Amino acid sequence: MMNIQEFYINFDESRFADLRKRIAETRWPDGASFNGWQHGTPIDALREIMEYWSNGYDWKTKEAELNKYPQYICEIDDLSLHFFHIPGQRPDAVPILMAHGWPDSFLRYSKTFPLLSDYSLVVPSMPGFAFSTLPAKGYINNSETADLYHRLMTEILGYKSYVAVGGDMGRGVVCYLATRYPESVRGLLLTDVGFAKDIATAPDNQLTKEELDYKRAATEWMQKEGAYINIQSTKPMSLGFGLSDSPAGMAGWLVEKYHDWSDWERFSIDDLLDNLTLYWMTNCAQSSIRQYYGNSYTLPPMGKVTVPTAIARFPKDILPVPKPWIKRNYPLIQFSEMPYGGHFTAMEAPQPFAEALINFIGKIYWQLGVN
Repeated sequence: MMNIQEFYINFDESRFADLRKRIAETRWPDGASFNGWQHGTPIDALREIMEYWSNGYDWKTKEAELNKYPQYICEIDDLSLHFFHIPGQRPDAVPILMAHGWPDSFLRYSKTFPLLSDYSLVVPSMPGFAFSTLPAKGYINNSETADLYHRLMTEILGYKSYVAVGGDMGRGVVCYLATRYPESVRGLLLTDVGFAKDIATAPDNQLTKEELDYKRAATEWMQKEGAYINIQSTKPMSLGFGLSDSPAGMAGWLVEKYHDWSDWERFSIDDLLDNLTLYWMTNCAQSSIRQYYGNSYTLPPMGKVTVPTAIARFPKDILPVPKPWIKRNYPLIQFSEMPYGGHFTAMEAPQPFAEALINFIGKIYWQLGVN
């Protein structure tokens, strides 16, 4: 039996005092700032965020809210894995594994906890994120994370089967789960399907108009927005010193992604600072990006997904893949266009996300003949 202990979030006030001191001593860049967000986080926007972080933001309320839900730390092999395990109110509650990505955290799903109270929710912090550690080798990939999560669900928590939900890197993790453990994964709900490389690299004359539009958009996005992938997959250590030492440096790097990948008007400044505070207090800004190295250089091939799949597509997400491609590559039984929201999905649109998930679970268990 693996060691498992109850866990409560508790960041000491002395660490907030240090954070405020570092913010006050920020050395801001000289020279005129670019206007708008096209060159990265604007200095005026970041100054406003840092001022509120130092003098208006209240983490302790968020901490108390999160600590209402049961959390644990377990040791698996050579790493510690933090996770929420929230039992459902129904005696036959369906277990749901929820996998987040970067640069977010378990907070992606926390607004849905009260909306999904009939289900048993398992929401881990990915290795290297928040309170979960990396293995001794210093990195991990989606395939290895999938194996960890399956052990968590089956060996530690005792579930024979479950539904898996994922977006961003979490989408890769749950797809590995579905291809490797199809007897346990009853269904997948994905909020994105990643990058359709076969469309992006195909000759133009072999593509439909929708596919050609996607290829052009993907090419432009990689040129203008994709540099972070190359940096984080090749030089995570060099970038990590600034992310770990400077609140402004960390915030400048992450806020750009929160802004450009989200339905920004629905992503409140408190949502923003909840994530920034979690990253800062757990010093995971550098460790979290090492998964880019693992995924770029150590991933094994993924099999074909054969379990029932749902897509919840958010209008402000990054590069939505054409639906015909999704239907060719997944056994799709539900496709939901969300009314608003972006890459951070349930954080931006918790109610539509929860409704899509509830509908999907009803379809799966009806098809299986299970009440």
